[in-house]
Amino acid sequence: MLGSGDGSHIIKLRGLPFTTTVEDVLDFLDGVRVLNGKEGVHLTEVRPGRPSGECFVEVEGPSDVEEALKKDKENMGKRYIEVFSTDRQDMEWALNAMRQSENGFGSLPNVTDDMGIVKLRGLPFGCSKEEIVQFFNGLIVAPDGVHLLSDHTGRASGEAFVHFVDKQSAQEALSRDREKIGHRYIEVFTSSADEVRAYSARMEGGGFRSNRPYRPTPYDRNDRFAGRFSGRGRGSFSRGEDGGRGGGGAGDGSFGARGGGFRRGAGHAVHMRGLPFKASPQDIAYFFKPIRPVNINILFDNSGRPSGEADVEFECHEDAMRAMRRDKNNMEHRYIELFLNSAPAPAPAFKPARSFRNY
Repeated sequence: MLGSGDGSHIIKLRGLPFTTTVEDVLDFLDGVRVLNGKEGVHLTEVRPGRPSGECFVEVEGPSDVEEALKKDKENMGKRYIEVFSTDRQDMEWALNAMRQSENGFGSLPNVTDDMGIVKLRGLPFGCSKEEIVQFFNGLIVAPDGVHLLSDHTGRASGEAFVHFVDKQSAQEALSRDREKIGHRYIEVFTSSADEVRAYSARMEGGGFRSNRPYRPTPYDRNDRFAGRFSGRGRGSFSRGEDGGRGGGGAGDGSFGARGGGFRRGAGHAVHMRGLPFKASPQDIAYFFKPIRPVNINILFDNSGRPSGEADVEFECHEDAMRAMRRDKNNMEHRYIELFLNSAPAPAPAFKPARSFRNY
């Protein structure tokens, strides 16, 4: 299968009505052998209760992939459905991101000033609570003490609050600053009950989230291309180091070190322009394959609609340079412009002979 190398055969459906069930998918794929029946169909959500309009389906063999692709642009009800061939890596990436959203901020209990709380920044996309607990191996994280945070669209922001059984444990947790989860350096900061309460108030008030459906354009057969390639808004949504809004201007193509709201310490990035407005993080990751992004941030205009731009962060400068080879390549019918926001790591400074510490 495409890029997976594990013998799996997977297709992706896009444009599903938000009321779609597993049975509806199986009916649509009549004649295609779905692996393990209903268990082979994976409907996805942007966040709990908010369907993405996409799903992944595991099928039995290459002939089933070909049969499924014949159904591309056929209707489910009044909606036409796009059918793609994909791989297990793409599917698991999307499902892991969905699980992260499901395990997000909503279940946070009331915090008290006696709790020891830290904030993490720079988490890999799709990082699980279990990975964070393992990151603090040797320290006692409070029960249900890991809370992954969301951005204004409801997607994972790469940040989390972690509270411990006492303040001393939280103080010891600061020693893990700049240690890694996967290939990512994780920043660890002291936090407080007040910061958690302020975040909770913003989320409950809708301060970070948009009521805009995840897929901004309809897939109705009679309005197939309406609005898909219309002009972009000029004010892109971005976040600076302080978490506030910043202008990510849509005009001149320049992209400074703080453009697009990358977290502090993240220095290997590519800015994308010209994306289809329905492009998802998974589409962007697929665009750069086999190079794997470590963070994807789709930008929105002042009205909450996709701006056609995104910031994509890579593990190292070499990966960002390799990603730039995709400049002017197409995503669907759009050619994508790429702008580099990365520099090679400085040469290591000369180190004097090691001196032994006196104990």
